[in-house]
Formats: sequence, C-alpha cells, structure tokens
Amino acid sequence: MSVFKPKYRAKTGEPVQSKTWWCEFSYLGKRYRESAKTTRKTFALEYEKRRRLDLERAFAGMPAQQSARERIQSVSEVIKPYLETFPVNHRPKSVVSAKGRLKHVARLLGSVALSNLTEQRILGYMSTRQDEGASGRTVNMEVQQLAQAIGRTWRVLWPRVRKLEENQDTGRALSPEEQGRLLEAIPRVQSPMLGTFIRLALLTGMRSDEMRTLQWSQCDLARRVVTVGRAKTSSGTGREIPMNDSLHAVLGAHASWYAARFGETRPAFYVFPWGSPQPSDPDRPTTSFKHAWGTLREAAGVACRLHDLRHAFCTRLAEDGTPESTMLSLMGHMSRAMLEKYSHIRMKAKRAAVEAITLPEIPVALPQETPKVNRKPAHRIM
Repeated sequence: MSVFKPKYRAKTGEPVQSKTWWCEFSYLGKRYRESAKTTRKTFALEYEKRRRLDLERAFAGMPAQQSARERIQSVSEVIKPYLETFPVNHRPKSVVSAKGRLKHVARLLGSVALSNLTEQRILGYMSTRQDEGASGRTVNMEVQQLAQAIGRTWRVLWPRVRKLEENQDTGRALSPEEQGRLLEAIPRVQSPMLGTFIRLALLTGMRSDEMRTLQWSQCDLARRVVTVGRAKTSSGTGREIPMNDSLHAVLGAHASWYAARFGETRPAFYVFPWGSPQPSDPDRPTTSFKHAWGTLREAAGVACRLHDLRHAFCTRLAEDGTPESTMLSLMGHMSRAMLEKYSHIRMKAKRAAVEAITLPEIPVALPQETPKVNRKPAHRIM
C-alpha cells in the first residue's frame, strides 16, 4: 500500500506539501491515484484498503459496499432528489416515463432502506408487479430506473437477479379491411380532431408525438409537404413527407374547421390544440387521444395499438415496391434492421410475388430408377 501527501507549487513558485493524504496503487494492470479526502494517515490507509476491496468485489460481480449514508437512506429519499434533477438533461417525455416507473417503485419499496434492498427483495418486487399485470419489459425498466436513481448499475447492485423475458412483438400492420372499419367508425366518436389524426397517421406513418405536436408552420398546403418537428431519432427530425391528394384534402378540410373555430391558422398554432371536452387553446398541443382512440377501437371492433397505424403505412410502402432508401427517409429510421421490424409483408403480397416466378414449359422427365450397387466387399485372393 502507498499513501502520500503530494507536493505542488504555490503561486509564489515555492513547493508546498498538501495537507490531504492521497493513495496510489495498481489493480489488474491499471493504476489508481486518488485523494483519500482526509488529513489522517490511518484513515488514508483504510480508504485505500476499502477502495481495493470495492474493485475486487466489482471484478467478481458482487455489489460494492455501501457508505454509512446509503445504509440509512430509504428508497423514497433517493428517488426524490433524483427526479428533481432528472429534467435538467432529459427530454420531457423521458421525465414522464421516469416518474411513472419510479411511482410503482416508491409505492412498493419506498420505506425500504437501501441496505435492505437485497436481491430477494428485488425478486419479490418483480413478482408483485407481474401479479398486478405489468409486462416483463415494464418491470425491467422500473428496476433499471431504480438502479440509476441509486447511482449504480443493475449488475453491480443485484448481480444474480436476471431480467424478465420481454415480449419481442413490435406490433402488426392492420389489414385494409381493419383500416376501413376504423375510418367508418370515426363519426361515432365525439372528437372533432380524431378523424384527422387517424388519417394523418395512415397517410404519413408519423409517430403519435410527432403528430400531436405538429404546428401549422409545418403543414405547407401550397407545397403539399408536411415537415416533421423534433422526432425520436436524429434522422427523423425535420424529415419532409409529401402530401398526396387524400392527405391534402384531409388537412385542407381540417384547416377550414380550425379557422372557423379559432379565427385563423397561425404558424405557431398547434394543428391538434389542447382542450377537453372540446379544443380551446391553440397555443398548446393536445395531451392525448387515449380515450377517443379506445372508444374508436371498440366501435370498430379492431384490436390494435395506435402505433400499429405506422406499421400499416410502412407495410404498404414495402408491398408497393418502394425503394428501401425512400422508406428510410419517410419513416425516419436510421437502419435497415429497424425498418424490417415495421414492414409486415402480408400473405397476399407474398403469394402474388411467388406467382410471378415461372419456369419455361419443358416436359418433365420421370426420374430413372437408380441401379443397385453391390456394396459387399470382394473376396481377396491371398
């Protein structure tokens, strides 16, 4: 072990020795040099000893030892300051997600001290959440968010707790019949904007938040182009989607209704304004179509997610033979692998594709009987 007080030069140029002890050692070929934050050599030696032990435990896949403060803190006391500073460098949507995940953690584990947050306790939490109907992916994200709030990784805190299996189903593409039923059921839902929202999703493949926060400055009816604002990916932000005749008519009709209700369609106004039960504030975007969407699905008798409308758009592009580069540009994807998750080529299109493959009409000769071969070894003459 090696502890020392480093020397440095003062502003006058004279050498000065630090009052604080430092430690320096090597572990697995890597050198560690850090302050022990103490003026006592005995404490500095103890700090170096604990630091080595933490590195050995981490290398062995064991959780690091907790400080005295961590041993007396409860889960709720850790979550509160974490959520207070979380919005500083995260998107608003990520903040909402973090609060939603940690809400369940605080409900079930809030009074538990960090020192008692054992692997068995985490397994109990995961089991309880599954009994409540939460999916494996949801539970995994909640535990992962808890680990981030504590300031360590899942693997370090609970190395023997395996993540739950997650549903790999990315969604499905609606059939033309299902899309037709949804459109036919729109008049039965008391929402003046839902029809435009659903048609916009089917005709552009835009994400729900991209449509919800759409402003009139992004809808150029003269150029017949919709410009996407801030998207989930960098490649999706600012992408331009041309309006076909159907979309141009839909947005034109929506603009007429909008002007009659709010007097005009200012560039800064949101296409889907806030308000309940009727839109009333064009300076704010609507928060959600969740209730209206649920009513529409029930009226149409279609079991699907709102995001599946995006799958339907991508699938239609693929079935119509749209080049991959064009699909990536329209969807706002960065990779072919992600594009494949959204493209669900229907059996009808697959059958039409293989039916187009033919061979020349040549008489097929029946296979001749293969002559039998005597595989017995011949007698050798000595």
